Amino acid sequence: MRKTDLSPARRKLLVPVVGHPGAFALIPPLTPRADQLVGLQGLQGEVSRAHTALANLQTLTDGLPNPDLVTRTADRREAVRSSQIEGTNAGINELLTYEATGSAEGLPPDVRVTLNYVTALEAGLQRVRAQGVSAFTIGLIEELHARLMAGVDDPWTPGAFRDRQNWIGGLKIDQARFVPPPADQVPECMDDLLAMLRYRPAEEDQLEIPMVVRLAVVHAQFETIHPFFDGNGRVGRILMPLMLAAEGYPPVYLAGYLKDRQREYYDALAGVQLRGEWAEWIKFFAIGVDAAVQESIGTALGLAAILRKWKELVAGLGLRRHSVVHRFPELMLGTPVLTAHSAKDALGISFPAANAALALLEEQGILVQREKQPRYRTFYARDVIELLNRPVRADS
Repeated sequence: MRKTDLSPARRKLLVPVVGHPGAFALIPPLTPRADQLVGLQGLQGEVSRAHTALANLQTLTDGLPNPDLVTRTADRREAVRSSQIEGTNAGINELLTYEATGSAEGLPPDVRVTLNYVTALEAGLQRVRAQGVSAFTIGLIEELHARLMAGVDDPWTPGAFRDRQNWIGGLKIDQARFVPPPADQVPECMDDLLAMLRYRPAEEDQLEIPMVVRLAVVHAQFETIHPFFDGNGRVGRILMPLMLAAEGYPPVYLAGYLKDRQREYYDALAGVQLRGEWAEWIKFFAIGVDAAVQESIGTALGLAAILRKWKELVAGLGLRRHSVVHRFPELMLGTPVLTAHSAKDALGISFPAANAALALLEEQGILVQREKQPRYRTFYARDVIELLNRPVRADS
């Protein structure tokens, strides 16, 4: 991190790094407040469109007969994409296969890391849906990190803020793209960020920070503080859907958009960290929210269409009304990779009944048997997997 890369205001915030002669870390300014953010120029169009998109998604989700099934598949796609930003290789099919079988045999080793993301995300969503913004505490953030890093070969303590200096980019600190604050400054920086996570406008406030702006600010500020040794990017991206869910919105997942624009993502973050370029970052982020919402709407409508198609196909088989096969379309929508054992447990049916239903659905082309899974006969719903693998589109 060269001093010449920083704005004059940011250079004043540099402090020497103990144990690294000639290296400097940056203590970030306090999280911007309403009067600093609402007046930023040139953002009204992008922020307004993003909020309109969020409202449209909420209306659509409220009208779905089974929104939890849509959310379940979206959670897992987000886990895959957010983890892939950090260099993992497991895809959505591999993650769902690992969940269905409990075995990583024949799968990328980092599939366990991706499943940790699902565990952390779902635990966080459950907490904020029950408690709202008051759920955001230092303890919750530490718990998210502990779940994310569980069982990972990490020399540091999962769920604990770092106790020494780290840096971003480069093998050595003098090659770093950015050097976050010293470890002794992390608790104070995180306490300040917590105020934005728990934000509620007071009655006397003339200005209110829009939700999309808060999302952008929290993510950038968290990455600037970089409170953990590892996993900061993933925890920072988990916080975004949690913030939305705490306010009653459906969770919106940006990892696909950010992954497809990874260079632009890092450059926009660096602009905030090194030069305080909030307007540019918020604009990039708001466009991403709009794109992610459009993808979520497309996914929800696509899943609903798949479900209708499956139900019509099963109805046309002439089976008895109480046949267990009639229960499979909704199961496959939320769990598009199955084994006879996982179907048996999910539906509370016998193993032979589950096995026969899977065979019938394979005959009808709804399910495809996965190859190279020697210990388990594993089936996946190709229509759902293909839908989840579609790239994010944005007009920008």
